[in-house]
Amino acid sequence: MAVSEKWWQQPVLLELDGIGDYRAVRNTREAAEVLLDRWPTHEGAAYKAAIRMCRYVLNGEQPADYAREDFIAAAVEAFIHVDESRPSAS
Repeated sequence: MAVSEKWWQQPVLLELDGIGDYRAVRNTREAAEVLLDRWPTHEGAAYKAAIRMCRYVLNGEQPADYAREDFIAAAVEAFIHVDESRPSAS
């Protein structure tokens, strides 16, 4: 994939579509798509910070892992389970 994907050192595994249904988000572009298209709410300070950071990272203004950190914070804010104990397979 293109360099503009802004890959993360470690993916984020989210329980997004129901109990036990995990999705691995591996880069900033995927995170932005999930935040815009699949997120349960478009409100909240952490959500807005994550959107903003994804934009900064995709524009080359910040390191990719900053978007990962803000993405996890947005998940916590939205009560989306993040499983960092399992290796991602998807």
